[in-house]
Amino acid sequence: MITSLADIKRHLQPGFTELQTNLLATCLYECYEPIVHQREMAAIRDTLDRAAAIQARTDERLERIAAGQDASNQRIDRLVAAQEEMRADIENLVDVTREVVWGIGDLRKQVGGIALSVGQGLEAYAMERIPALLEERYGFKTQSAMPEVIGPPGASSEIDVVYRGSHEGQPVVVLSEVKTNITETEVRDFLAVTDRVRGAAGSPDVRVLFFCYRAADSARRLIAEYGCLLAFPRGLVVD
Repeated sequence: MITSLADIKRHLQPGFTELQTNLLATCLYECYEPIVHQREMAAIRDTLDRAAAIQARTDERLERIAAGQDASNQRIDRLVAAQEEMRADIENLVDVTREVVWGIGDLRKQVGGIALSVGQGLEAYAMERIPALLEERYGFKTQSAMPEVIGPPGASSEIDVVYRGSHEGQPVVVLSEVKTNITETEVRDFLAVTDRVRGAAGSPDVRVLFFCYRAADSARRLIAEYGCLLAFPRGLVVD
C-alpha cells in the first residue's frame, strides 16, 4: 500500500527520469492524500457515541441527538461527495499518466531508431573510408571490409567491421569497433572481446581499431596504452 511520497517515487522510478518521477509523484501524492482527516472523523465518532448514550433520556435530548445526527449526516454526505469527486480526479490522472508513459515509450523507440540509423551509417562510412586511411598511413592493403561474427558457436562475437588484408606481404586482420562516442568502458569491453576471439580471427597478426566521432580523454589514453588505432571521420588516425 502506498502511504507516502517516497513510496510513490519508488514505484515510478523504474520507468521515468528523476525529474519526471518527482513531478508525477508529487501530483499523485496530492491526489492520494486522505480526504477524511482524523480530526473530522474523531468528531463524528464522538457525536455518534454521545447520541447513543442519551437516546433513553427526555425528548428534548432526543431532539438534540436528532439535530446532531442531521449535522453529522450532512458532514458525511459532504465527505462522500468529496470522495467521489476525488476518485474521478484520480481516475483522470491515471489516464493522463498512462498516456505519458505510452508517449515516453514511443519516444524511446524513435530515439533508438535514430541511434541505430546513425550507427549503421557510421559503419558504412568506416567500411568505405578506413581502408584508404590504413593504406595511406601504414601501407595496409585491404582485401575485404565488412561486419563479421567471429568465434565458435556459443562463444562468438559480432564485430562491427573486420578489415582483412596484408601488410608487407603478411596477412593482417583489423578488428574495428564503431561508435558515435567512445567511452573508456566501451574500449575495455571491446578489448575483452578481441582477446576472446583473437585466436579465431584467421591471422596471427590481429590489430584493433576504434572508429568514432568523439572519444573521451580516458578512452584515448587507454587506446594508446594498448597500442590500438583510433580513427575519426575527418581522416585522422591516432596510434
